[in-house]
Amino acid sequence: MIGLLIISHSTEIASGVKALVEQMAQGRLPIIAAGGTLEGDLGTSTDVIMAAIEQLGSVEAVLALVDMGSAIMSAEIALEMSGLPFRISPAPLVEGALVAAVEATRPGVSLAEVSLAAERALEAKHEALGSGALLVPITLPSQVSRSHSEIVLTVTNKVGLHMRPAKDFVQLASRFKAQIRARNLDRPDRSDGNAKSIIDVMKLGVTCGHQIAISAEGDDAQVALKALAELIRNNFGEAPSFSG
Repeated sequence: MIGLLIISHSTEIASGVKALVEQMAQGRLPIIAAGGTLEGDLGTSTDVIMAAIEQLGSVEAVLALVDMGSAIMSAEIALEMSGLPFRISPAPLVEGALVAAVEATRPGVSLAEVSLAAERALEAKHEALGSGALLVPITLPSQVSRSHSEIVLTVTNKVGLHMRPAKDFVQLASRFKAQIRARNLDRPDRSDGNAKSIIDVMKLGVTCGHQIAISAEGDDAQVALKALAELIRNNFGEAPSFSG
Protein backbone atom coordinates (compact mmCIF):
# COMPACT_ATOMS: atom_id res chain seq x y z
CA MET A 1 0.00 0.00 0.00
CA ILE A 2 1.19 3.51 -0.86
CA GLY A 3 0.95 6.30 1.71
CA LEU A 4 0.55 9.98 0.89
CA LEU A 5 2.62 12.55 2.76
CA ILE A 6 1.35 16.14 2.52
CA ILE A 7 4.08 18.66 3.36
CA SER A 8 3.57 22.40 3.69
CA HIS A 9 5.26 25.34 5.34
CA SER A 10 1.91 25.97 7.03
CA THR A 11 0.26 23.58 9.48
CA GLU A 12 -3.15 24.82 8.40
CA ILE A 13 -2.50 24.26 4.70
CA ALA A 14 -1.14 20.74 5.24
CA SER A 15 -4.10 19.82 7.45
CA GLY A 16 -6.58 21.37 5.02
CA VAL A 17 -5.23 19.49 2.02
CA LYS A 18 -5.23 16.26 4.05
CA ALA A 19 -8.90 16.81 5.00
CA LEU A 20 -9.83 17.45 1.37
CA VAL A 21 -8.00 14.39 0.08
CA GLU A 22 -9.45 12.16 2.80
CA GLN A 23 -12.92 12.94 1.47
CA MET A 24 -11.84 11.41 -1.84
CA ALA A 25 -9.96 8.45 -0.39
CA GLN A 26 -12.71 7.55 2.12
CA GLY A 27 -10.39 5.63 4.40
CA ARG A 28 -8.89 3.47 1.66
CA LEU A 29 -5.47 5.13 1.78
CA PRO A 30 -3.06 6.23 4.54
CA ILE A 31 -2.67 10.03 4.38
CA ILE A 32 -0.69 12.17 6.79
CA ALA A 33 0.08 15.88 6.99
CA ALA A 34 3.34 17.49 8.07
CA GLY A 35 3.15 21.26 8.28
CA GLY A 36 5.16 23.97 9.95
CA THR A 37 8.01 23.68 12.43
CA LEU A 38 8.22 22.14 15.89
CA GLU A 39 7.71 25.62 17.32
CA GLY A 40 4.53 26.11 15.27
CA ASP A 41 6.09 28.68 12.96
CA LEU A 42 5.96 28.81 9.17
CA GLY A 43 8.55 26.50 7.65
CA THR A 44 9.35 22.81 7.41
CA SER A 45 11.04 20.51 9.86
CA THR A 46 12.72 17.16 9.35
CA ASP A 47 11.56 16.14 12.83
CA VAL A 48 7.92 17.01 12.07
CA ILE A 49 8.06 15.10 8.79
CA MET A 50 9.70 12.06 10.41
CA ALA A 51 7.00 11.97 13.08
CA ALA A 52 4.35 12.11 10.38
CA ILE A 53 5.94 9.25 8.44
CA GLU A 54 5.84 7.07 11.55
CA GLN A 55 2.07 7.60 11.68
CA LEU A 56 1.65 6.17 8.18
CA GLY A 57 2.04 2.70 9.62
CA SER A 58 3.01 -0.31 7.53
CA VAL A 59 2.96 1.25 4.07
CA GLU A 60 5.12 -0.18 1.31
CA ALA A 61 6.09 3.19 -0.21
CA VAL A 62 5.47 6.90 0.21
CA LEU A 63 4.57 9.63 -2.26
CA ALA A 64 5.35 13.06 -0.83
CA LEU A 65 3.78 16.26 -2.14
CA VAL A 66 5.20 19.61 -1.11
CA ASP A 67 3.95 23.19 -1.37
CA MET A 68 7.28 24.81 -2.28
CA GLY A 69 10.69 23.68 -3.44
CA SER A 70 12.32 24.71 -0.19
CA ALA A 71 10.48 21.85 1.53
CA ILE A 72 12.27 19.24 -0.58
CA MET A 73 15.48 19.08 1.47
CA SER A 74 13.63 18.44 4.75
CA ALA A 75 11.44 15.87 3.01
CA GLU A 76 14.41 14.04 1.46
CA ILE A 77 16.25 13.74 4.77
CA ALA A 78 13.21 12.46 6.63
CA LEU A 79 12.20 10.01 3.92
CA GLU A 80 15.71 8.64 3.48
CA MET A 81 15.94 8.04 7.23
CA SER A 82 12.62 6.15 7.14
CA GLY A 83 14.10 3.47 4.88
CA LEU A 84 10.92 3.35 2.80
CA PRO A 85 10.84 3.59 -1.00
CA PHE A 86 9.65 7.11 -1.82
CA ARG A 87 9.17 9.78 -4.43
CA ILE A 88 8.82 13.51 -3.96
CA SER A 89 6.35 14.70 -6.56
CA PRO A 90 6.79 17.93 -8.55
CA ALA A 91 2.99 18.07 -8.87
CA PRO A 92 0.95 21.00 -7.48
CA LEU A 93 0.06 20.27 -3.87
CA VAL A 94 -3.75 20.30 -3.96
CA GLU A 95 -4.47 18.93 -7.43
CA GLY A 96 -1.58 16.48 -7.23
CA ALA A 97 -2.70 15.10 -3.88
CA LEU A 98 -6.29 14.65 -5.08
CA VAL A 99 -5.24 12.80 -8.23
CA ALA A 100 -2.68 10.71 -6.36
CA ALA A 101 -5.31 9.67 -3.82
CA VAL A 102 -7.61 8.36 -6.54
CA GLU A 103 -4.79 6.63 -8.43
CA ALA A 104 -3.28 5.03 -5.33
CA THR A 105 -6.52 3.17 -4.57
CA ARG A 106 -6.25 1.15 -7.80
CA PRO A 107 -5.34 -2.50 -7.16
CA GLY A 108 -1.69 -3.30 -7.87
CA VAL A 109 -0.74 0.27 -8.78
CA SER A 110 2.95 1.16 -8.42
CA LEU A 111 4.55 4.19 -6.80
CA ALA A 112 5.82 5.28 -10.23
CA GLU A 113 2.30 5.15 -11.69
CA VAL A 114 0.82 7.18 -8.85
CA SER A 115 3.62 9.72 -9.13
CA LEU A 116 3.14 10.08 -12.88
CA ALA A 117 -0.62 10.55 -12.48
CA ALA A 118 -0.02 13.31 -9.91
CA GLU A 119 2.33 15.09 -12.31
CA ARG A 120 -0.51 15.24 -14.85
CA ALA A 121 -2.82 16.90 -12.33
CA LEU A 122 -2.92 20.28 -14.06
CA GLU A 123 -3.92 18.92 -17.46
CA ALA A 124 -7.64 19.24 -16.74
CA LYS A 125 -7.16 22.89 -15.76
CA HIS A 126 -5.11 23.57 -18.90
CA GLU A 127 -7.86 21.98 -20.98
CA ALA A 128 -10.56 24.04 -19.29
CA LEU A 129 -8.58 27.23 -19.93
CA GLY A 130 -8.10 26.31 -23.57
CA SER A 131 -4.32 26.13 -23.51
CA GLY A 132 -4.21 22.50 -24.62
CA ALA A 133 -0.86 22.09 -22.87
CA LEU A 134 0.23 18.55 -22.02
CA LEU A 135 2.64 18.30 -19.13
CA VAL A 136 3.53 14.67 -19.71
CA PRO A 137 3.44 12.86 -23.07
CA ILE A 138 1.21 9.80 -23.02
CA THR A 139 1.78 6.60 -24.96
CA LEU A 140 -1.12 4.16 -24.92
CA PRO A 141 -0.26 0.46 -25.11
CA SER A 142 -1.28 -1.28 -28.31
CA GLN A 143 -3.39 -4.40 -27.89
CA VAL A 144 -4.72 -7.10 -30.16
CA SER A 145 -8.32 -6.32 -31.13
CA ARG A 146 -10.87 -8.45 -29.28
CA SER A 147 -14.50 -7.90 -28.36
CA HIS A 148 -15.37 -4.24 -28.90
CA SER A 149 -18.59 -2.49 -27.86
CA GLU A 150 -19.79 1.06 -27.32
CA ILE A 151 -22.69 2.69 -25.49
CA VAL A 152 -23.97 6.27 -25.44
CA LEU A 153 -25.47 7.72 -22.26
CA THR A 154 -26.69 11.10 -21.01
CA VAL A 155 -25.09 12.32 -17.80
CA THR A 156 -27.83 13.72 -15.55
CA ASN A 157 -26.21 14.21 -12.15
CA LYS A 158 -25.78 17.81 -11.00
CA VAL A 159 -22.01 18.25 -11.42
CA GLY A 160 -21.41 15.88 -14.35
CA LEU A 161 -18.04 14.12 -14.33
CA HIS A 162 -16.47 16.47 -11.82
CA MET A 163 -14.07 15.29 -9.11
CA ARG A 164 -16.16 12.88 -7.00
CA PRO A 165 -18.25 11.38 -9.84
CA ALA A 166 -15.12 11.18 -11.99
CA LYS A 167 -13.37 9.34 -9.17
CA ASP A 168 -16.26 6.85 -8.91
CA PHE A 169 -16.25 6.38 -12.70
CA VAL A 170 -12.48 5.76 -12.85
CA GLN A 171 -12.43 3.40 -9.88
CA LEU A 172 -15.25 1.33 -11.37
CA ALA A 173 -13.61 1.21 -14.82
CA SER A 174 -10.33 0.13 -13.22
CA ARG A 175 -11.94 -3.05 -11.87
CA PHE A 176 -12.10 -4.48 -15.38
CA LYS A 177 -9.36 -5.81 -17.64
CA ALA A 178 -10.94 -4.35 -20.77
CA GLN A 179 -9.45 -1.28 -22.40
CA ILE A 180 -12.10 1.39 -21.80
CA ARG A 181 -12.26 4.82 -23.39
CA ALA A 182 -14.74 7.67 -23.16
CA ARG A 183 -15.54 10.77 -25.22
CA ASN A 184 -17.85 13.73 -24.75
CA LEU A 185 -20.18 13.90 -27.74
CA ASP A 186 -21.19 17.46 -26.80
CA ARG A 187 -17.59 18.63 -26.79
CA PRO A 188 -16.04 17.43 -30.07
CA ASP A 189 -13.11 19.76 -29.37
CA ARG A 190 -12.09 17.46 -26.51
CA SER A 191 -10.10 14.31 -27.27
CA ASP A 192 -11.33 10.94 -26.07
CA GLY A 193 -9.68 9.65 -22.94
CA ASN A 194 -8.72 6.57 -20.97
CA ALA A 195 -11.66 5.80 -18.65
CA LYS A 196 -9.21 4.49 -16.04
CA SER A 197 -7.40 7.85 -15.78
CA ILE A 198 -8.90 10.52 -13.51
CA ILE A 199 -7.09 13.20 -15.54
CA ASP A 200 -8.39 11.96 -18.90
CA VAL A 201 -11.95 11.71 -17.60
CA MET A 202 -11.94 15.21 -16.11
CA LYS A 203 -10.47 16.62 -19.33
CA LEU A 204 -13.58 15.47 -21.19
CA GLY A 205 -15.44 18.41 -19.65
CA VAL A 206 -18.66 16.43 -19.14
CA THR A 207 -21.37 18.48 -17.44
CA CYS A 208 -25.02 17.79 -16.67
CA GLY A 209 -26.95 16.97 -19.85
CA HIS A 210 -23.92 15.99 -21.93
CA GLN A 211 -23.86 12.74 -23.85
CA ILE A 212 -20.89 10.48 -23.25
CA ALA A 213 -19.80 7.60 -25.47
CA ILE A 214 -18.02 4.77 -23.65
CA SER A 215 -16.23 2.06 -25.62
CA ALA A 216 -14.67 -1.09 -24.27
CA GLU A 217 -12.44 -3.71 -25.84
CA GLY A 218 -11.58 -7.00 -24.18
CA ASP A 219 -13.03 -10.17 -22.76
CA ASP A 220 -15.05 -8.40 -20.06
CA ALA A 221 -16.04 -5.40 -22.24
CA GLN A 222 -19.78 -6.06 -22.02
CA VAL A 223 -19.73 -6.47 -18.24
CA ALA A 224 -17.69 -3.28 -17.86
CA LEU A 225 -20.06 -1.23 -20.00
CA LYS A 226 -23.08 -2.56 -18.14
CA ALA A 227 -21.57 -1.56 -14.79
CA LEU A 228 -20.58 1.92 -15.99
CA ALA A 229 -23.99 2.44 -17.54
CA GLU A 230 -25.67 1.56 -14.26
CA LEU A 231 -23.43 4.02 -12.39
CA ILE A 232 -24.35 6.85 -14.77
CA ARG A 233 -28.05 6.00 -14.92
CA ASN A 234 -28.13 5.99 -11.13
CA ASN A 235 -26.64 9.52 -11.19
CA PHE A 236 -23.62 8.46 -9.13
CA GLY A 237 -25.94 8.25 -6.13
CA GLU A 238 -27.14 11.84 -6.59
CA ALA A 239 -30.61 13.17 -7.42
CA PRO A 240 -31.02 13.77 -11.20
CA SER A 241 -30.77 17.40 -12.26
CA PHE A 242 -31.59 17.03 -15.95
CA SER A 243 -34.43 15.55 -17.91
CA GLY A 244 -34.58 15.30 -21.65
